Amino acid sequence: MISSGVLLNGRYRVIRPIGGGGFGKIFEVDDGGITKVLKVLSKERFHNSVIQNKAIALFRREAEVLSRLVHPGIPRVDPDGYFTCSVQNSYHQLHCLVMEKILGSNLQDWLQARSFQPITTELAISWLTQLAEILQLLHQRQYFHRDIKPSNIMLKPDGQLVLIDFGAVREVTTSYLQKQQGDETGTVIISAGYTPSEQAEGHAVPQSDFFALGRSFVYLLTGKSPLDFPKNPETGELVWREQATLVSLHLVNLIDRLMAPFPGQRPQNSQEILQYLAQIPKNSPTGLREFLQRISNISSLTSRRRTPRERLPHSRIFKFVLAALVLLLSTPFLWKSSPAIANNLNYTGWENYEKGRLYSAEFYYRLAWIFDSKMPQYQYNLGLVYEDQKKIDQARAAYEIAVQKDFGKAYNNLARLDILDKKYTQAVSLLQKSLSLVEDDDKETKYTILKNLGWAQMELGRYQEAQTNLQQAINLFNNKASAFCLKAQVLQRQGNQQASVPDWKNCMKYANPQSPDERVFISLAPLNLK
Repeated sequence: MISSGVLLNGRYRVIRPIGGGGFGKIFEVDDGGITKVLKVLSKERFHNSVIQNKAIALFRREAEVLSRLVHPGIPRVDPDGYFTCSVQNSYHQLHCLVMEKILGSNLQDWLQARSFQPITTELAISWLTQLAEILQLLHQRQYFHRDIKPSNIMLKPDGQLVLIDFGAVREVTTSYLQKQQGDETGTVIISAGYTPSEQAEGHAVPQSDFFALGRSFVYLLTGKSPLDFPKNPETGELVWREQATLVSLHLVNLIDRLMAPFPGQRPQNSQEILQYLAQIPKNSPTGLREFLQRISNISSLTSRRRTPRERLPHSRIFKFVLAALVLLLSTPFLWKSSPAIANNLNYTGWENYEKGRLYSAEFYYRLAWIFDSKMPQYQYNLGLVYEDQKKIDQARAAYEIAVQKDFGKAYNNLARLDILDKKYTQAVSLLQKSLSLVEDDDKETKYTILKNLGWAQMELGRYQEAQTNLQQAINLFNNKASAFCLKAQVLQRQGNQQASVPDWKNCMKYANPQSPDERVFISLAPLNLK
């Protein structure tokens, strides 16, 4: 067994395990001060010698390919990155591969963290261009990946995409081509929803990568797995366009071509893909999103003018666009697609909110609600905008609509407004409901609920309950200020001045003066700590 602190090959010091599955385990290792990733293939996982030998061959091939390829979109492996070794208390030889550690998250996790909000046409073109360039290098070197899917594509903080997990990579050799021509089945690698039929039958070709690439962008452009869409019974093509009404028609056509049922119907090389992407118009409207973006830009520009007389009221812009939409929505198809349109409008609102464009964000969220009033998320998002605009009554009204549809986060935000209004008992009731609805893995929201619950209980004089909930919040995140600030106040109100000092110090250490609540909290800290 490999454990933390073990030195492998006289060079790599194991830091900690970070994952597993497939043929082995994955560790973080230190290589002379540089953190890298160690993949370990353990022979003891295989009882069948044939499967064992095949797994070892695939593992070695992955090491060989990665050591030959140099590209920012491919993990780097040193020539001596592959080695075998034995460790204490194990009779089996371990096959090891050390490679560059890629910072960031894979696109499946990334989209999930965004509540499956689809990406824009512009971002899709940028990412598709990056991946086509990576595949161009890979295919030129006579290799193809065979396992492209969102979870095998990493997004680095600088925006660079990295294709990972080359464990299924295949070299296009003369013997391989002869086997294909002789209808001899090769190794079958399947990822449900992303693998083309020829690969599932053991006859993968380089164009199989393009099919998987297209399916990956169906997921990114709709927020739904390819398995969620039906197929045309006559052509075998995926029926997904109705969920991508705001995507450029040029791009949709390319995605469909990538996913063509037969390899000969797909682009024959990456250069074809890159040439097509380069021809997609950059500045012409590609759908409803682009039309609305232009209107939103007008809104942003007018809001920056100096005098009220020059400023076109935001409500007038909204009514103008709404009138245009009434004309557009006279077609049954667009009404049928309204949930997808609402989803895209909501995402564009989120993009503007992240950039501090509050009026534009409000504009998109209001439109999203018109298209799909069943989704409480849109009213919740509106509430956030109104709070930032200091429109507290409107924020409360938006949260109340979301609460009527049992949206967990809205209970929490409504409770915070009640705390500020000194309606503490009402806040506690809302927070307990919110806590029962939040997902266990949503630690950010759970922290905020526990923090607010502790806050309300403190104001009610229920100090022991408050302290318990605040400590639970701290256990979730020990680098956020609010729970420390409130716990310090609880201890102080109980007369435990000395016990409150460590919490006050953490409160001051992590506080963000831009946060209205934390700005008030740090003002209450003892003078000798400021």
